[in-house]
Amino acid sequence: MGKSSGLTFTTPGDQVIPARQHFYENDEPFDYPDGQRPAVPGAPGTPVHPMSRRIVYGLTSALVGVTGALGNAIVAANLPYLQGALGLDLSDVAWLPVAYLVTNAITGCILVKFRQEFGVRPFCVIFLTLQAALITSHLFVDGLAGAILVRAASGVSASALSTLGVYYMIQALPATHRLRAVCFGIGIPQLALPLAWLVPKDFLAFGNWNGLYLFELGLSLAALAVVSLVRLPPSVRSKTFESLDAVSFLLYALGFVLFGSAMGLGSYLWWTNMPWIGWCFAACLPCLGLVIGIEYHRKRPMIDVRWLSAGTFARWALIAVICRFVQSEQTIGVMTMLRESGLTNDDIRPLTGAILVGAVLGLTASVLFVSPSRLIHLVLCSLLLVVAATYMDTATSVLTRVPQLLVSQAMMGVAGTLFIGPLFIFGFGRVLADGGVRMTSFIALFNVTQSIGTLTGNAFTQTYLYYAQQYHLASFAAQAERSAPEVAYLVRSMASRYSAVITDPAVRSAEGISGLSQQISLYARVAGYIDVFTAMSITATAGAAMLLGVIAFNWFQQARRSNP
Repeated sequence: MGKSSGLTFTTPGDQVIPARQHFYENDEPFDYPDGQRPAVPGAPGTPVHPMSRRIVYGLTSALVGVTGALGNAIVAANLPYLQGALGLDLSDVAWLPVAYLVTNAITGCILVKFRQEFGVRPFCVIFLTLQAALITSHLFVDGLAGAILVRAASGVSASALSTLGVYYMIQALPATHRLRAVCFGIGIPQLALPLAWLVPKDFLAFGNWNGLYLFELGLSLAALAVVSLVRLPPSVRSKTFESLDAVSFLLYALGFVLFGSAMGLGSYLWWTNMPWIGWCFAACLPCLGLVIGIEYHRKRPMIDVRWLSAGTFARWALIAVICRFVQSEQTIGVMTMLRESGLTNDDIRPLTGAILVGAVLGLTASVLFVSPSRLIHLVLCSLLLVVAATYMDTATSVLTRVPQLLVSQAMMGVAGTLFIGPLFIFGFGRVLADGGVRMTSFIALFNVTQSIGTLTGNAFTQTYLYYAQQYHLASFAAQAERSAPEVAYLVRSMASRYSAVITDPAVRSAEGISGLSQQISLYARVAGYIDVFTAMSITATAGAAMLLGVIAFNWFQQARRSNP
């Protein structure tokens, strides 16, 4: 696969031997020349590659990036259909995306340490093989517990594969385009959900939804084969694990499992109906408090809470949560509204196609325009697009269908991929500025903000929607007094539809009242969604205002320094 580019490795006899560029081995201690050493331990080096190898690396990045997220995206996009096919309650199948998000959030920091100590290749092969084995076993053993286990394993492997996608993309582009490579690699998995909406549900539903697991197994095996053949340059390894890491990680994992389970299931089972939801929220606090206490006093913390509690990262984390939070306007708000109107994923394919086009455009824009000076501005543009899109959606009515939502949801698609790369690069730049020693801290915070942002966004949308709809239903019902002339006219009008089949006036009147009640419920549901869209617009506006304040403050500081 090309000639050697000057990369060397050392032997025990201190002889320098040219590296075999075509077949990298992790156990060879490479001595990278200047400019090719990895920025942080555990990352692969960046030697010069021929164009043919760069193309292979780029295609591999796309494959592993989509593979890591597509399985869960298909589950999330088809949750109501999966519920019916498996004969489960919606609160049961809701465990599946929650298990994925929780494990994806908590495993990032420990996987960073694993890569730093054992290298990239074992990291890839172990977790891809584990996921393939679990999916294979689930093909023969049905049940909710097995499905939850597969989704939890998918969350772990997705955390691994998203990082792997970035590493492969860095190899695919020259060093002068390093920021674009990171932006591209971290953005590709965001295309998984729009792609999942386009997959016909009948294609996956055969064999009691075994088609889903066969599809995901095929992706996992393809990724495992490609990663085994297309090898990354070896990483610079270092001993990172300490005995206290196990205690911190167990408490950290337990705290977020408790929090994520309660947050993810609260809006399905309802917050006050199940005592265990409150107990989980209460129990997660001492777990996470102990983690903070332990890590605060360690000399080499796994999660540097002092560093993360600085003002810059506190603001960054809040913006990261808001950017992910407002995306639930699309995933929960608009999609659920259309399903309640009787539409399936197959019926809304033009809309999901527009969302996918928007997501690709957003990713392209972030890759083309990313630079150190534009990171905040790109995130701001994403939030402003959400403000505009959600404001447009507040014009929703009972007649709103796919054509009326094409523009606004395409804008949401652009916003969903526009912010993720610049947001990641902004935080990662702070890691590199500190020598890369706090990589585990940053990855832990990044994964938590994205997963918690999704969980809280979904929970808020569903909870607020319920209260808004109940409020409007009570308000509309109070206005619909039968003695009012307009109400009486509507009842008679609806009752007259049954005059050809119902001769009894009392029964016809009852049918008219029933029809009016259905109309009131329909208008209340739509009014509730409008309230949700308004709340998301206000949230995105607050995030944009915060970023504008940061930009103005930075500009003022620069002006003061230039004019003392």
